[in-house]
Amino acid sequence: MVRPAHRRVSRVVLLDENDRFLLLLTASPRLQTPVVRWLTPGGGVEDHESHAEGAIRELFEETGLRVDSVGEPIWSIEGQSIFNDGHVQSTYSEYFVVRTTSFELTNENWMDNEFVDITDVRWWTVEELQSSGEKYSPEPLVDLIQLAIEQSRAK
Repeated sequence: MVRPAHRRVSRVVLLDENDRFLLLLTASPRLQTPVVRWLTPGGGVEDHESHAEGAIRELFEETGLRVDSVGEPIWSIEGQSIFNDGHVQSTYSEYFVVRTTSFELTNENWMDNEFVDITDVRWWTVEELQSSGEKYSPEPLVDLIQLAIEQSRAK
Protein backbone atom coordinates (compact mmCIF):
# COMPACT_ATOMS: atom_id res chain seq x y z
CA MET A 1 0.00 0.00 0.00
CA VAL A 2 1.41 3.37 -1.02
CA ARG A 3 0.91 6.00 1.66
CA PRO A 4 0.99 9.64 0.59
CA ALA A 5 3.21 12.07 2.46
CA HIS A 6 0.12 14.12 3.40
CA ARG A 7 -3.42 13.00 4.21
CA ARG A 8 -6.53 15.13 4.44
CA VAL A 9 -9.02 13.86 7.01
CA SER A 10 -12.64 14.70 7.85
CA ARG A 11 -14.22 13.75 11.16
CA VAL A 12 -17.79 14.12 12.43
CA VAL A 13 -18.98 14.89 15.94
CA LEU A 14 -22.23 12.94 15.73
CA LEU A 15 -24.70 14.08 18.40
CA ASP A 16 -28.00 12.43 19.25
CA GLU A 17 -31.13 14.00 20.73
CA ASN A 18 -29.73 13.55 24.28
CA ASP A 19 -26.35 15.19 23.52
CA ARG A 20 -24.64 11.81 23.42
CA PHE A 21 -21.89 11.42 20.81
CA LEU A 22 -20.71 8.40 18.87
CA LEU A 23 -17.10 7.26 19.20
CA LEU A 24 -15.22 4.32 17.68
CA LEU A 25 -12.48 2.48 19.58
CA THR A 26 -9.45 2.00 17.34
CA ALA A 27 -5.94 0.62 17.43
CA SER A 28 -4.32 0.46 14.01
CA PRO A 29 -1.68 -2.27 13.88
CA ARG A 30 -0.07 -0.42 10.94
CA LEU A 31 1.15 2.42 13.19
CA GLN A 32 4.62 2.28 14.71
CA THR A 33 3.14 2.87 18.17
CA PRO A 34 -0.47 1.64 18.11
CA VAL A 35 -2.57 3.53 20.62
CA VAL A 36 -5.95 2.22 21.69
CA ARG A 37 -8.17 5.29 21.67
CA TRP A 38 -11.68 6.52 20.97
CA LEU A 39 -12.22 8.62 17.83
CA THR A 40 -15.13 10.33 16.14
CA PRO A 41 -16.33 8.77 12.87
CA GLY A 42 -14.35 9.88 9.84
CA GLY A 43 -11.29 9.24 7.77
CA GLY A 44 -9.35 10.14 4.68
CA VAL A 45 -10.68 12.61 2.13
CA GLU A 46 -10.29 11.44 -1.46
CA ASP A 47 -8.46 13.68 -3.94
CA HIS A 48 -11.65 14.69 -5.78
CA GLU A 49 -13.59 15.49 -2.56
CA SER A 50 -13.95 18.55 -0.38
CA HIS A 51 -13.64 17.99 3.36
CA ALA A 52 -17.43 18.23 3.67
CA GLU A 53 -17.94 15.62 0.93
CA GLY A 54 -15.42 13.34 2.62
CA ALA A 55 -17.21 13.75 5.96
CA ILE A 56 -20.57 12.81 4.40
CA ARG A 57 -19.09 9.72 2.71
CA GLU A 58 -17.10 8.59 5.77
CA LEU A 59 -20.11 9.05 8.06
CA PHE A 60 -22.15 6.76 5.82
CA GLU A 61 -19.35 4.19 5.45
CA GLU A 62 -18.62 3.99 9.17
CA THR A 63 -22.14 4.28 10.62
CA GLY A 64 -24.70 3.73 7.83
CA LEU A 65 -26.15 7.21 8.41
CA ARG A 66 -26.87 9.19 5.24
CA VAL A 67 -26.88 12.99 5.46
CA ASP A 68 -27.06 15.67 2.77
CA SER A 69 -24.89 18.22 4.54
CA VAL A 70 -22.43 18.55 7.40
CA GLY A 71 -22.32 22.36 7.37
CA GLU A 72 -19.09 24.23 7.92
CA PRO A 73 -16.18 22.81 9.92
CA ILE A 74 -16.07 23.85 13.58
CA TRP A 75 -12.42 22.99 14.17
CA SER A 76 -9.24 21.75 12.50
CA ILE A 77 -5.97 20.20 13.61
CA GLU A 78 -2.66 19.18 12.04
CA GLY A 79 -0.62 16.16 13.07
CA GLN A 80 1.43 13.24 11.85
CA SER A 81 1.45 9.46 11.92
CA ILE A 82 4.48 7.18 11.85
CA PHE A 83 3.91 3.75 10.34
CA ASN A 84 5.62 0.40 11.04
CA ASP A 85 7.75 0.79 7.92
CA GLY A 86 9.03 4.20 9.13
CA HIS A 87 6.89 6.21 6.72
CA VAL A 88 5.86 9.58 8.20
CA GLN A 89 2.55 11.04 7.09
CA SER A 90 1.36 14.55 7.95
CA THR A 91 -2.37 15.05 8.43
CA TYR A 92 -4.81 17.93 8.31
CA SER A 93 -8.21 17.17 9.83
CA GLU A 94 -11.43 19.17 9.77
CA TYR A 95 -14.26 18.45 12.23
CA PHE A 96 -17.97 18.82 11.45
CA VAL A 97 -21.11 18.47 13.59
CA VAL A 98 -24.16 16.40 12.67
CA ARG A 99 -27.32 16.09 14.80
CA THR A 100 -29.38 12.90 14.51
CA THR A 101 -31.65 10.71 16.55
CA SER A 102 -29.97 7.77 18.27
CA PHE A 103 -29.63 4.73 16.02
CA GLU A 104 -27.88 1.38 15.84
CA LEU A 105 -24.73 1.68 13.74
CA THR A 106 -24.16 -0.74 10.86
CA ASN A 107 -20.77 -1.96 9.64
CA GLU A 108 -22.09 -3.05 6.22
CA ASN A 109 -19.97 -0.42 4.44
CA TRP A 110 -16.73 -0.82 6.37
CA MET A 111 -13.50 -1.38 4.48
CA ASP A 112 -11.50 -4.53 5.33
CA ASN A 113 -9.02 -2.65 7.54
CA GLU A 114 -11.86 -1.13 9.59
CA PHE A 115 -12.87 -4.61 10.76
CA VAL A 116 -9.34 -4.86 12.22
CA ASP A 117 -8.90 -1.25 13.38
CA ILE A 118 -12.33 -0.64 14.97
CA THR A 119 -12.89 -2.82 18.03
CA ASP A 120 -15.89 -1.13 19.65
CA VAL A 121 -18.50 1.55 19.02
CA ARG A 122 -20.36 3.46 21.71
CA TRP A 123 -22.59 6.46 22.35
CA TRP A 124 -21.09 8.55 25.20
CA THR A 125 -22.03 11.54 27.32
CA VAL A 126 -19.37 14.12 28.14
CA GLU A 127 -19.51 13.07 31.80
CA GLU A 128 -19.07 9.36 30.94
CA LEU A 129 -16.03 10.02 28.76
CA GLN A 130 -14.42 12.34 31.31
CA SER A 131 -14.83 9.86 34.17
CA SER A 132 -13.98 6.74 32.14
CA GLY A 133 -10.21 7.01 32.14
CA GLU A 134 -10.32 5.93 28.48
CA LYS A 135 -7.88 7.43 25.96
CA TYR A 136 -9.35 9.51 23.15
CA SER A 137 -8.09 11.67 20.35
CA PRO A 138 -7.55 14.51 19.76
CA GLU A 139 -6.62 15.75 23.22
CA PRO A 140 -9.20 18.58 23.29
CA LEU A 141 -12.03 16.20 22.25
CA VAL A 142 -14.18 16.97 25.30
CA ASP A 143 -13.90 20.73 24.67
CA LEU A 144 -14.67 20.15 21.00
CA ILE A 145 -17.77 18.12 21.84
CA GLN A 146 -18.99 20.75 24.30
CA LEU A 147 -18.51 23.41 21.58
CA ALA A 148 -20.41 21.20 19.11
CA ILE A 149 -23.30 20.78 21.58
CA GLU A 150 -23.49 24.53 22.20
CA GLN A 151 -23.34 25.43 18.51
CA SER A 152 -25.89 22.82 17.48
CA ARG A 153 -28.33 23.97 20.17
CA ALA A 154 -28.01 27.56 18.95
CA LYS A 155 -29.21 26.64 15.44
